Amino acid sequence: MFKRMMFQPQPPAMETPDQQVLAQAVDWMLKLQSGELSAEAQQAFEHWYASHQQHAAAWQRLLAVQQTFAQVPHKDLAKTVLAKVERTARRKVLKSLATLAILSPAAWLGYRTLPLERWRAGYQTAVGEQKHLQLADGSRLVLNTDSALDAEYEAQRQIRLYRGELSLHTGHQDARPLVVITPHGTLTPLGTRFNVKLGNTHTSLAVTEGAVRIRLENGQTNVVLAGQQQSFSRSALGPVRPVDESVSYWQQGMLLAQDMFLADVLAELARYRSGVIRCHPDLRQLKVSGAFPLLDTDAALDLLQKTLPVKIIAPSKLWIMVEPAVSGVVPGVEAAG
Repeated sequence: MFKRMMFQPQPPAMETPDQQVLAQAVDWMLKLQSGELSAEAQQAFEHWYASHQQHAAAWQRLLAVQQTFAQVPHKDLAKTVLAKVERTARRKVLKSLATLAILSPAAWLGYRTLPLERWRAGYQTAVGEQKHLQLADGSRLVLNTDSALDAEYEAQRQIRLYRGELSLHTGHQDARPLVVITPHGTLTPLGTRFNVKLGNTHTSLAVTEGAVRIRLENGQTNVVLAGQQQSFSRSALGPVRPVDESVSYWQQGMLLAQDMFLADVLAELARYRSGVIRCHPDLRQLKVSGAFPLLDTDAALDLLQKTLPVKIIAPSKLWIMVEPAVSGVVPGVEAAG
């Protein structure tokens, strides 16, 4: 599978790390998960890891916590974390939660699955998790990885997407109007099936059945018909395009790549695993075609390694580097997944 570097945590017994070392390990973990670690910083991390047994021991504990995610209930944890954030700055909360996680998997799960923007969400998924939901009005909803939303039923049926991606097949058991709200605008489905994906700067809508009206805060509107997709920001509507036939494949746990850039493939896989996937600059525009499993990203990365001139270097489960297999890469080589 992947090439492991020398600072891979090893099983032999190590010294018990003190609180200062635990805090250092947490800082590195937060940097890794931020996606903003430079090559120089990564070298500094490797040096830190190898410089003392306590550093390795602290890092090993953090990695071990990753394996407990699916086993730890977190319903009650949200209340505890929410109370704490009212008294403490965001960075301090994240650091204290992650430090506690070294000794308490539940606390680490709370940090990873309950970031600030979704502590109030009624429905959510962890990284790599998908949920099928039946709403009170008969609507069928699928929530993708690392996503969060609320469903409220008062004067109107309202779904508010805080994070991630959903697929909705609207129900007809309630006469009240239904709207889907994102930070970039409001969607009014007209008896339909559609997909909504929330990005940092825009929302992407793809309609596979019926029609959906987009309304922005500035009053701009457009009706997207079945077989069409459109992206929009707070202030502008993007062009209407034919719907990408692969838009719903994530519900079957697959990524269908058709002449996608490798950087885009890796960005999509990164949504389904904790940590960071780094792509070498020379490989970003390498073309990829194929089908890749989203719920087994290790297998997807291994498939890329077998079918492209790349190698996967995995210092840890949280840090993946995609590098050229040999010097000099010919653009346009495709992976047959």
